[in-house]
Amino acid sequence: MTDRFRRPAAFAAAPYAVFAILAAVSWNRWIEPFVDSGRELMVPWRLAHGERLYRDVAFYHGPLGPWLAALADLLAGRSLSARILLSAAVGLLHLEGLRRLARAIASERRAALAVSLVVALTAFLRPGGWLFPFSLDASIAVATVTWSLVLLTGEHARRRDAVAGVFLALALLSRVELGGLGVVAAVLAARRSPRRWVALAAWPCLAAAVGYAIASRGTPLSTLVSSGWLAVVKPPEAFRTVYRAYAGLDQPGLRLAELGLASIVLLGVGALLALGSRAAGPNRIGSIVATATVSLTLAALAWTCLRPPEQFEGTLALLPPLVRIVPPLVLGLAAVRIGRALARRPPAPLPEIPIAVLLVAAFFALRLFLAAGYSGPYNAYFLPLPALLAVVAALGLADRAAAQLGPLLPGLAAQALAVFLLFRIASLADIYRQAGWTPVASPAGSVTLLEPAAGATHLALEDLSRRIPAGGSLVGFPEGGFFNYVLGARSPLREEQFFPGRLDAEAEKRVARGIEEDPPDAVLVANVLAVGEGARAFGKDYLIELGTTVQRRFRVAAAFGPGAGPSAAVGDPQFFVEIRVPRRRAP
Repeated sequence: MTDRFRRPAAFAAAPYAVFAILAAVSWNRWIEPFVDSGRELMVPWRLAHGERLYRDVAFYHGPLGPWLAALADLLAGRSLSARILLSAAVGLLHLEGLRRLARAIASERRAALAVSLVVALTAFLRPGGWLFPFSLDASIAVATVTWSLVLLTGEHARRRDAVAGVFLALALLSRVELGGLGVVAAVLAARRSPRRWVALAAWPCLAAAVGYAIASRGTPLSTLVSSGWLAVVKPPEAFRTVYRAYAGLDQPGLRLAELGLASIVLLGVGALLALGSRAAGPNRIGSIVATATVSLTLAALAWTCLRPPEQFEGTLALLPPLVRIVPPLVLGLAAVRIGRALARRPPAPLPEIPIAVLLVAAFFALRLFLAAGYSGPYNAYFLPLPALLAVVAALGLADRAAAQLGPLLPGLAAQALAVFLLFRIASLADIYRQAGWTPVASPAGSVTLLEPAAGATHLALEDLSRRIPAGGSLVGFPEGGFFNYVLGARSPLREEQFFPGRLDAEAEKRVARGIEEDPPDAVLVANVLAVGEGARAFGKDYLIELGTTVQRRFRVAAAFGPGAGPSAAVGDPQFFVEIRVPRRRAP
């Protein structure tokens, strides 16, 4: 095989190689039992056993994710591995979509670098990375919207539009707001050919409407709005609080300062690249010396951040993630493009990026606005496309600046991104291979968790497996579905999570009355805080009446973790898990 055919294959394989390396580094460390995992496991399991989505089981998003996961449960039984394989399949679909989209707007080499960096930045974040997402629906929706953009970016063909329509229907059935965004982008891409709107908008919306009608059959409209897929029309205030927190709008002053600091660091890197390119001169030796000097300088800086000297450790810890700049950059590009379009001027900057792709990336960027970073869950799904465009934009800027700063600049920019890629791989290796990771066995498969959660989870599983009879029930606060799933314990309530916004006052009274009149065999209480502002501790800051009922009606039978003790309460500094059982009623 000649180099001509080997090189494209090597470039195409590069993002998958990074994915494989990071999968091996993080092996079986993807599930975190106490936040979102319980819902993701138990909602499909309950559907597989005959309960109805929305009517019997509360769920705020589209039905496609639970339906697919329920099918996995029907085929494989209670299996964490089967669920991980399903998530991995969706993640790899997303990866291939990003790779093809990158190849449509950049050279093979640059596309490989950009997508490899996206994988290192987003696919293995904690919590809620691609191999066990915080929401399978979000994972499916982002992957399918990405594929619709791939098909819209290529040459127009009726068959491509039909396949794009299928992906858009799947996105709508996963997250109606993300699928709707994809439909708007598709109509924008086909704005000069209204006949295409049938395949790209009309029939995907019709197919999704049929799916939602089937899923919603027998469920009151009020239930769909309060705790079903129509909650997107009027999200609870607590949900909007979470959205603000993940966008950085809960602390705008701090986030803007972090953005400014990240910008200064990146400007410094840019100045180093410009200096190296100008100093290289026209001869080959100068280019080699400049390249080596810049690369070694960047590598030394990355190593210092990765292994900081003790005297600098506190200062370097204050540096914000450099990806903070990505959402504002993409939003700026979109604003300029829209402004030029309204002024009937040629598309710029980066005319090679289709307006539909830029629109979707800008919407994703808004979800992260001032808070893009290296933790999940939102960054894992809303950062990939903006990060891809940011890399393409950075390399495009280097191309345009090369006339003034020297022809070496684009190569130096690519090398700087390659150093950043290696830095992110090493950073993830530090996280996933640090001391404290411990395997925890369960009847549905093993997981590897960090201490002290690992030890507490192991002891809680041992206790509950002895305590709950076959066919028995378990309720977890604020979430315990992981234990229900792996132990095969029934969930007697409609809800699987008890975080802010999940229950209004009437629903809280209903749940409290239900566990008091027909108590489960055991109640699990974990010291897990909600994301957002204010109401963070279950039973103290929110769902106070329900927390009081748990305290009054159930006694502590066992407690595990460093924070366990007679006066332990959710919100304490140390982690704990309590197992509570019904108190005997007074005669």
